[in-house]
Amino acid sequence: MSLCESIDTLAMAYLDGELAPEEKRELELHVVDCGDCKKHLEAERADQAMLRAALAPPPAPDMVKARIARALDQEDARIAGANKQAARTRLGKWLLPGTALAAAAAALALFIGAGVTDKAKNNESTTVAKEVVRQQIRSLPLEVQGASTGRWLRQNFAAVEPPQFTDPGIELIGARATAVAGHDAALLRYLVNVGVNRVSLTAVLIADMRGDELSNGQPVKIGNLTFRIHDADGQPAISFIDQNHVGYVFTSERMSMQELIELVTTSDLIARSQQQIR
Repeated sequence: MSLCESIDTLAMAYLDGELAPEEKRELELHVVDCGDCKKHLEAERADQAMLRAALAPPPAPDMVKARIARALDQEDARIAGANKQAARTRLGKWLLPGTALAAAAAALALFIGAGVTDKAKNNESTTVAKEVVRQQIRSLPLEVQGASTGRWLRQNFAAVEPPQFTDPGIELIGARATAVAGHDAALLRYLVNVGVNRVSLTAVLIADMRGDELSNGQPVKIGNLTFRIHDADGQPAISFIDQNHVGYVFTSERMSMQELIELVTTSDLIARSQQQIR
């Protein structure tokens, strides 16, 4: 196959620094003489720069301040005159009935109050969590975008739905097929809009997972699900495996462990798990 026929794959690998030195030199010499391939390479470079700019995370302190301000505004409108304790348990009320609500609130208080990040650092991260973080950092193109993501996921990965969040400021951008530790996987990219700031969130769904493949993380029980928190080379990640052996790993470069736990527990994963058990 000629370089011109392989330019789609070669251009992405070149821009991500994944070509061997001899392959890189061969491509660079080729685009000097081939105007079409040079134009394609420059277009890919521009698309990559635009995507990185769109996903550029803000400094963490600004994000935290904006999230707190917005949460307070929502609480003022939702429950006028509610006491502080009722506001703190809002996340559980959105998701869990009865005794599950109390369990979720207690678990969040325990891990956030005790310092989740320090506990996670004391646990050796699994190969799976580290691989997910590595893929999250790489800005490879998405295969599908927007509203078509759910249909693409069912057709190309498994009969599962993309995780949904109760917060209207979280937008599913798209997805691409990948592989993690020898398993078929799908990488989903979200944008978390916090005021004027935008933060990238990655969720990787992994097929045919065994329970021990994510067992090294620190366990935290939310409702009837056991999530595990990982410190993957300094970056937080949260994982769990559902009853169909689909693994879910969430990570974000610009969120603390506490923020990531708070966000993941507002997804519909707990409600889904409850429905599967019935």
